[in-house]
Amino acid sequence: MKKNRAFTLIELLVVIAIIALLVGILLPALGKARASARQLKDSTQVRGIVQAMVVWASNNQSQYPLPGNLESTTNGPTTNEAVEAKNNSSAIFSVMIFNGSISPEICISPAEANTGNVTRYDNYEYSNPSGSVQSTSALWDPKFRAVPATGTQGATGYGPTFTYNAAGAQTNSNQSYGHTIPFGKRRAQWSDTYNSTEAVFGNRGPTFANTSSDGAQWAAGTGSTGRWTLLAASPSGQASGGADSPTLLIHGGRSTWEGNIGYNDNHVNFETKANPDTVVYTRSGTLNPRTVADNLFVNELDESGGDTSGINVTSGTNAYLRAYSSVSVSGNTYNVTYPNRWRD
Repeated sequence: MKKNRAFTLIELLVVIAIIALLVGILLPALGKARASARQLKDSTQVRGIVQAMVVWASNNQSQYPLPGNLESTTNGPTTNEAVEAKNNSSAIFSVMIFNGSISPEICISPAEANTGNVTRYDNYEYSNPSGSVQSTSALWDPKFRAVPATGTQGATGYGPTFTYNAAGAQTNSNQSYGHTIPFGKRRAQWSDTYNSTEAVFGNRGPTFANTSSDGAQWAAGTGSTGRWTLLAASPSGQASGGADSPTLLIHGGRSTWEGNIGYNDNHVNFETKANPDTVVYTRSGTLNPRTVADNLFVNELDESGGDTSGINVTSGTNAYLRAYSSVSVSGNTYNVTYPNRWRD
């Protein structure tokens, strides 16, 4: 009769070592697979939102959503603020949701890294929104937010204080993305131009070194190399919005930004750097080189005919993607002031 033989200690240890080795090999591969799946789903969401903007434009004189066009009076049923001031990021997203163009779910990236400040809005009010001036006539839910409410203002603060006065508005941001700031010359880009090199919407980005209010000349601080350096992490514990920005972890690493960017011809590209080679602008005067790669998150101040201040975003046409909480209105000049742009 054959006797059952048990594993020896050495054999058991060998089996455990083999299993541990296989787990060590497979876990990174599984992690990469999950990251790829998140990136693909996020790309689908970016494309879906851009497509919704294009459909909106087809019914609104080729222009993407602008709440001020819908409520063209200062004392409106939705909000009591200047017409251009209604064109903040929160209202833009909210108008699209209110009209069924997008859902609150796709406003949150599946790869969102800043889960403490970015949460889905599950209580969107599609009728009679309580945060509006006259709920029965309101055109969007003013409680929806596109930037977080918390943070500090000032030269070293990158999380804006949300100044909107809707009762009971959310504390966190209810969306993950940045978009073209539709003021001044950039207003023309906020439309269905079908230009394949006009970046209009996508994953938000970090802050770069040697920028003031997001304004800088090409290749800030690195001569003519064309390389952008992240703003150094803050030693005080308060986020700088640069090397310690959670936007780096959405798709990139701890020192590099990568993200999905939607263009005005409705294609989405996964960019591996903030200044893609296909997005360029022309520099002013006799600067050399004249045509250079455009940083999606910097308002370049050496653009020919562009802005001379990082605060003023009305003259430039170079790519500049940020979500912003409010608009400072002065006569016919509409500036998205520095403290109100979201940079986490």
